[in-house]
Amino acid sequence: MDVSDVVIVGGGIAGSSLAYALASAGRSVTVLESSVEYEDRVRGECMMPWRVKEARDLGTEQVLLGAGAHVAPAWLQYVEGIDEPTMLPMSMMIEGIPGTLNLRHPDGCQALADAAAAAGVTVVRGVHEVKLSAGHDVSVTYTAGRAAAEVRARLVVGADGRSSTVRRQAGISLHRDDPVNYLAGLLVDGLAGVPDDHDVMVSEGDLVLLAFHQGGGRARLYVGLGRSGQRRFAGPDAAAQFLAAWKPGCYPLSELVAAGTPAGPCVTYPGDDTWTDTPFAAGVVLVGDAAGHNDPVVGQGLSIAMRDARIVRDLILDGACQPADFASYGQERAERMRRLRLIADVVSVTYAEDADNRMARRQFLAGKMASMDAEVFPLLVAFMTGPETVPDQLVNPQILDRIRSA
Repeated sequence: MDVSDVVIVGGGIAGSSLAYALASAGRSVTVLESSVEYEDRVRGECMMPWRVKEARDLGTEQVLLGAGAHVAPAWLQYVEGIDEPTMLPMSMMIEGIPGTLNLRHPDGCQALADAAAAAGVTVVRGVHEVKLSAGHDVSVTYTAGRAAAEVRARLVVGADGRSSTVRRQAGISLHRDDPVNYLAGLLVDGLAGVPDDHDVMVSEGDLVLLAFHQGGGRARLYVGLGRSGQRRFAGPDAAAQFLAAWKPGCYPLSELVAAGTPAGPCVTYPGDDTWTDTPFAAGVVLVGDAAGHNDPVVGQGLSIAMRDARIVRDLILDGACQPADFASYGQERAERMRRLRLIADVVSVTYAEDADNRMARRQFLAGKMASMDAEVFPLLVAFMTGPETVPDQLVNPQILDRIRSA
C-alpha cells in the first residue's frame, strides 16, 4: 500500500494546480486521473485577471505561459445598434496582471500535470473504479489498466469534475439552477488576418458571440443562445452551421472569422449553475467543478478552480484535514458562487435569454457600462476583478427585473 499526505482524484486544471502547489511546499501527493490523454472539453480556456492572480500565487502562471498561453490585454464589445465598440481594458483590472490568458484546455491540463510530476507528484493516468474508505486516514482503492492498487492519505481532494465520484461517495449533494441559455463552442484555425491583441464579444439578433484568441491564428469561438437554440448546432454539419452563424453585421471582421477552419469538435452545453454550501466531509474536500460550477457564459470556471486550489492549498499547509478545518473555505466559496450566479444571470438575461426585447436589453446594459453606472458597472467588472469586489448592496437580483423590462 502506498502512502501520501494527500490524494487528489482528478488531474485537470484544479487538481494538477493544487498538486503542484502542495508538492512545491514539500507535501507528498498522489494524483489519480481517469484520462490517458486530456480531451477537448470546449470550455475552460479563458482565464480572467483575478484567476491569473490566483495562478501567480499558486506558482502556476509561468507553467501556463510556458505552455503557450496567449495574453489578451483588452476586449472589444460590439452591440447591434451602437456604432462604436466598447473597450474593456483587461490589463488595467488588477495591478500587475497583463490581461486574460487563453490556452487550449488539454494543453493547460498537460502542462500542469507535467509540472506537478516534475515537482515530485505521483501522477497515475487511466484510473477507474475509484473507491474511498474512511478511517483515521482515508484509503483509496483504484484500478489502473488491469492492476488494482491502494493508497492511504490523511485527506482526499475531489477534483474530478461535474460527475464527481468523490462527491457522490462522500454524500455531498449539489443545488442546481436550470439554464436560461446554452453555449456552443468551436476551436478554429486559419485566423491569421484577425488581430489577436484583443478578444471580442458581439451581440446581434438572437445571438451573443465571443472570440478568445490563443495565438498563431487560432481562437476558441462561442455562440450564446437562448433555450430555444439548444439544438441549433447539431448533427454532422454542426461546425459548418456554427461558422455560418458567426457573421454578425456589427462586427467588421466577421467574414474572416467565419472563413476559419474547424480544429476540434463543435459542442453545445447548458448554462446552468450548481453549488454546495459544504464542499467537504470526513476526510474529503472538493475543488473545481466537483464542488459546483458557474454558468459558463461568463467564463469563470478556471478562476473558480484556481481560487479553490489556492485556498485549499493554504489550509492544508496549515494542517487542515477535518471537516471543521475547511469551514472557512465553504463559507467563502458559497458567497463567491452566489455572487457569480448573479453576474452570470445578468449576462445571460441581457444577451442570450429568449425575449422580444433583446436589443433594448443589450443597449440598456451597454449604456450603464459606458456611463460607469454605480449600480451596474461594479457588478459587471467583478467577473474580471473577482466577485468579492462587488459592494454587498449591489448583490441584488432585482437588477434582472430592470433588464428584462428594458
